Amino acid sequence: MAEIDPSAKIGNNVTMDDSVEIERDTHIGDHCVFGKKVVIEKKAVIGNGVKIGDDTVIEKKVHIGSDSTIGTKVVITKKSSIGKGVTIGNNVVLEKNAIVKDNEVVPDGTLVKEDTIFRSDSKKNDHHS
Repeated sequence: MAEIDPSAKIGNNVTMDDSVEIERDTHIGDHCVFGKKVVIEKKAVIGNGVKIGDDTVIEKKVHIGSDSTIGTKVVITKKSSIGKGVTIGNNVVLEKNAIVKDNEVVPDGTLVKEDTIFRSDSKKNDHHS
């Protein structure tokens, strides 16, 4: 059985592995799917239709917009914000207060620095191209 704090609000038709941990005051929308060993820390807000891959950590006060897909082994640190319809690849790290705008695609292995806004066409991100 997944470990879910009683204060967490979970929407309808949410599917999660038994190894998922959801902390207090978390809001999760409808039709979400969470993989194995996903940790969602307190006061995170996750929209409808969000898919989160295995071994991913969503830190406290993170906001994830509806219809976003988060890959495996992703760390989204506290107070970061992800827009609607975003795709985040595998092995991605978003540092504190990072912002990903609606419909962006964050490639595998990307590091989004603290207090920055990710833009797929920007040279400021650490793309290894």
